[in-house]
Amino acid sequence: MGRTLGVARGKRTGRRRLSAALVVIGFALVLGGCARRTSRPLVVAFGDTPVALDPHASNRNVAWSVLSSFFDPLVSLSPELKPQSALAASWEHDGPTHWRFRLRPGVAFCNGEPLTADDVVASFERARSLPSSAVSQYLVGVRSVARDGASAVVIETDGDQADLLNRLSFILVIRAADAHQGLITAPIGTGAYRFAGVRKDGSVLATAWSGWHGRPDCQNVVFEFCGTGAQAAGRLLAGKADVCHLIPDDWIPEVARSSTLRLEQQPRLAVQLLAVDMREAQGEVRRALADPRVRRALLLALDRGSWVARLFRGNGTVASQYVHPAVFGYDPALSPLPYDPDEARRLLAQAGFPDGFKVSLGYDAAGAAVADAIASDLAKVGVLVELRPGQRGAALLYFAWACSTGDASDFFESLVRNAGDRGFADPRTDVLLGAAGREADPAKRLDLLQQAQRRTLELLPLLPLTIRWGTKGVSPRVDVVIRYDEREDVAAFRWRR
Repeated sequence: MGRTLGVARGKRTGRRRLSAALVVIGFALVLGGCARRTSRPLVVAFGDTPVALDPHASNRNVAWSVLSSFFDPLVSLSPELKPQSALAASWEHDGPTHWRFRLRPGVAFCNGEPLTADDVVASFERARSLPSSAVSQYLVGVRSVARDGASAVVIETDGDQADLLNRLSFILVIRAADAHQGLITAPIGTGAYRFAGVRKDGSVLATAWSGWHGRPDCQNVVFEFCGTGAQAAGRLLAGKADVCHLIPDDWIPEVARSSTLRLEQQPRLAVQLLAVDMREAQGEVRRALADPRVRRALLLALDRGSWVARLFRGNGTVASQYVHPAVFGYDPALSPLPYDPDEARRLLAQAGFPDGFKVSLGYDAAGAAVADAIASDLAKVGVLVELRPGQRGAALLYFAWACSTGDASDFFESLVRNAGDRGFADPRTDVLLGAAGREADPAKRLDLLQQAQRRTLELLPLLPLTIRWGTKGVSPRVDVVIRYDEREDVAAFRWRR
């Protein structure tokens, strides 16, 4: 089979250092106005802090927009989150635990070095073993990765891994020579862009090159990190940015008043949830939350539709289930539970709590307004909520979960399967999820995930609340591609001419 997981070492030559320096100088000339109009930089503004440039040490949503400009995985996800070939031209699944990936021929890193199977093996080893790895969870169930000649790799798994292709999209490939680095700060990848430096304010510079992707239309890109959404929107309104990643809800009217700027709806995979944690529940509240009738009553008592209109300015919808409609495993036959405080009171009385009970609610700073709304709604049915800023030590927890792999198993394996530690072990659900993980037939697997979803909605260890969508701001100079995972795929953007 050949060499197994390991790290190959290499040295940078003076020519590589000179090449990198020329890239930075060339980019500076463009920013100084010495290039043609079509070579002016595309400026993408994020309401966030600067990102890490190590492809295995970051799993922030914003970071993927930058990292995927410099690096590629074996298998990528389409804008609709469907697996598609990237560095792997094709693959074979010729056994429940055996996958063989053939590398795309003629691929080189941006410094001219050819991509080989050794680079892929070293990347997987680093992603799994790096102490600061933020992507190792995507390799759970992968037993080994080995080269099969210079242009193929074989992945062996522990049992069936039906969502393996989706998860591999988060393992970006680096040079084997860079795998020993503690932290990568100057990316060298096979992506559509070369790394061209970092400004003092943390902005990341990128310049296009003619690799296997072909040369992108937007030659030079500046990724700006403005700290807040308001500051990013301000950059767009001032004509200093071409794209604002997400316009804050209260800035949308101002951007809409512009005669030139465009607003593009941005799907967001996250579903807002209210989780029950029995570890933090004692006495009366424990007896209450242990009863599925009480958990159903809590959901019925929440006026989620009013939150969408009032708190989200209409930019969202009431959730019918735990995953976004774009995620594999979504069940279109399910409808949201309605707002029905009278039925909530009836269920509470039936469960032995006609006067309600007291319960604590944890939340982060971004969820403060919704936490207040939850407390207000539940008080109307007699459930008194003690608000606890922070996400620890409360019997109820408000948070959001996005199936970033595009597969519902992301949610179920993380939060539902074997959930005995939170007091909600359910053997029937675990059997369904185990079967879904082994099922290779997409139609059968979809049915199993939907069955697991319906079963979980009966028990309600987590209450599905809302789905929010975002709004992207775009200048009149550029056309963008909207992705369900919110990544800014700048290589697919086009200047308007």
